[in-house]
Order: sequence, then C-alpha cells, then structure tokens
Amino acid sequence: MKSRINPDKRILIPILLAVMITFLLSGCGGEAAPVSNVPETSAEAAGGKLRVGTISDFGTLDPARSTRLIDEELYNNIYDPMVKLTPDGKFIPGLSTEWKVSDDGKTYTFTLREGVKFHDGTDFNAQAVIDNWNWIMDPANASPRSSDLVLVQELSSPDPYTLVVKLKTPFTPFIATITGRTGLIASPTAREKYGDQYEMNPVGTGPFQFVEWNKNDHLTIRKNPDYWEKDQPKLDEVEFMPIVNQSQKLNALLAGQVDLVDSIPFQDIPKVENTPNLKLGTLTSFGYSRLSFNLQKPPFDNVNNRRAVNYAINRDEINQLIYFGKFVPGYSFFSPAGFANDPDIKIDYSLESAKEELKKAGNPDGFTFTLLSANDPQTLQLSQLFQSQLAKVGIKMNIEALDSTAITEKRNSGDWQT
Repeated sequence: MKSRINPDKRILIPILLAVMITFLLSGCGGEAAPVSNVPETSAEAAGGKLRVGTISDFGTLDPARSTRLIDEELYNNIYDPMVKLTPDGKFIPGLSTEWKVSDDGKTYTFTLREGVKFHDGTDFNAQAVIDNWNWIMDPANASPRSSDLVLVQELSSPDPYTLVVKLKTPFTPFIATITGRTGLIASPTAREKYGDQYEMNPVGTGPFQFVEWNKNDHLTIRKNPDYWEKDQPKLDEVEFMPIVNQSQKLNALLAGQVDLVDSIPFQDIPKVENTPNLKLGTLTSFGYSRLSFNLQKPPFDNVNNRRAVNYAINRDEINQLIYFGKFVPGYSFFSPAGFANDPDIKIDYSLESAKEELKKAGNPDGFTFTLLSANDPQTLQLSQLFQSQLAKVGIKMNIEALDSTAITEKRNSGDWQT
C-alpha cells in the first residue's frame, strides 16, 4: 500500500476562524483568512492510509442522534448529504440532483440521484429518505435533530426518485438544514437490523465504509469501491485517533505518528509556520462555539440575568488572551463568512449595563451558577477567563469540568444551567 502522506509534508489544519462565544444573541466570529501552504491534491497523493488526530473522540456514528460538532468530521466520509454546501456557502447537488420550491414556499420537490446504493447493498431512493426523516420525527426516538423537521407536514414519493416535502409554513432555511446531519441519509435496512446498536454500525452511501471503532483509541473507515462519484475517494483508508491534549496532538504530528490534525494550540501557530515539514491550512468556517443557557431553570429563566452575562463578557479580551488575536468578535449565530451576518449588530462590553440588568432581575449583588466545561486545557482556560470577567459584576460562576460524553449526558437529562 502506498503512503498517503509524504513524511516531510505532514498536514496541520487549525480551527482558526468563525468561533463564536454566544449568549443567545451574541458571539465571536472569525473573518476569512488567506490559505497558507494548503497541501495539494494530486494523483501522486492517491491511495494509502491517512492518520488523523482529532480533538476528541466521536459521540455517536448516527447523525440522527448526534449533538456534537466533532461527529461531523467523520460523517461526510460515511454518509452523503441530500444537498452539499461549498466552502463559500453555495448549495450544490448531493444525493439530490435538483430541487424546486413552490411559489408559496411550502412545497419542496427533490429529484434524487439514481444508481446509488448504501454500503449494505440497499438501494438509495425516496423511500429511504422518507424512512430516515420519519424516524427522526418520531417522538419515541427522541432524536435531537427532530427540531430540524418540526415544520414538515407531509412526505411523499410520486415515483422512486422524486421526493415531495410539504411544510406547514414557509421555511427558507430548509435547504440549508439538509446540508447537515439531518440530510445525511442512513440505510433503513441497517437501522432496522441493528436497532439501538445502529450508532455503532453505521451504513451510508458515502465514499468510505465503516470498519471499526475502538472508543478513545481509533476509528477506521475504508474506501467504498462502489462509490457513485467517479474516481472518488482518493484514499484507501482513514484512521481517526482522538488526542485530547492539544500539545500532545501537535507533538504526535511532529513525530510522524499522525499525518493530519484538526486543531493546534494557538500559541504554537508561529512555531508551525516555521517548521519546514508541516503545511498549515486555515479555513473559513460557518460554525461557532457558544455558551448555552438552560431557560427552564434559574437563574437563566430570567432574561435580565442573561443580558447581564452578555454585557459582562469582554470579547476583545477573550480574543487576545485565548485566541491570540486570530478571531474577530461577533454578536450573533452567523459567522462573518456567511451572507446572513449583519455587521451592524453589536453589543458593547459594559459593566455598568450588566449591573443595571442585575438590578432589573432583582439580584443587584449578582447570582451564582455552574458552567459545564470541557476538561481540555484551552477550554478550561477560557472558562476561567469567563469566571474572572463575570466576577467583576458580582456573578459567581462555578466550573464543573467533564469529558464531552458526560457533558452531553448531563445536558440531555436537563440537569444543567449553562
């Protein structure tokens, strides 16, 4: 088997752009940056095995059950989306070759790609999509993706490769919604066969087939020899290895133990840029990180407490101390890379305004709450900075550091504040 990556051309792709610190209506978003030393894709790069160091292990291999961003690093290898999203935000054909929207904006008609098969040999067709979306919409399955389809009134297929979706009301972002996890179609045959164990036995139509998952050690996928897109994929095999500590992950790259990593410590960017055998790539993202409030529990069932936190967070300080000035503070869920971003929306950092909101909330001396924080060093550093900023207005934030799986379980139980 040929080596996929020449050892003197290992790749590093840091997550540098479009991160948001979100408080309902506020955030920190990145600007587009030039690509620097992005590795070329060519015939000589074809074949072999690619070893990828990831920031954490995956949560689930079932997109319909997924709540974690890390999962998406894997999904588009095993599954295909109904509609693809390009890096510059354009919609292009995926499993759907074209789509039409009715004049009233409530009916979407999709023409589906013919001749596509799932990895288990099952035919991909309109009924497969209907089965996937009905599963998501079934309350008994408690899919976290169900909100994406809450406006769906009816699904039908006048023929095997035409899908008609009728909505209860117009919803312009529907196409954007199915570029993500909801639009990744799983084999209905495999879901029925494996039941609750499907998330450990994923079957899609994508360029790679699932091989094995040894949790917290590695996950392996292998080339789909019958993939519908000609001459794809280029690789024979990909192995994902979770390396939670960012510094250890970079060291693994430098030592040649992995060929590519998805992020690095920001303070190490100059070091990487000056290392001849590494190639550094920066990519514009539409994603964001956020502080999420549980609106069903005190203290964040009170809008003024939420606003107080919003005013008390100093985004510029976060950008400089945590991200070494690589981000641009933003104030919504929309990255500056996206068309929906409004640069005129801004919420000024103001301790005075934060104190006024605390008075309106009925707790002028502040309040106490607990933040669920990932236990990696960079996230803990960020959490501690939040803690010190909020303390300036009397808000005491306790930090409960957990691994990502424990955080997901706790949030799903409802036992959390932020």
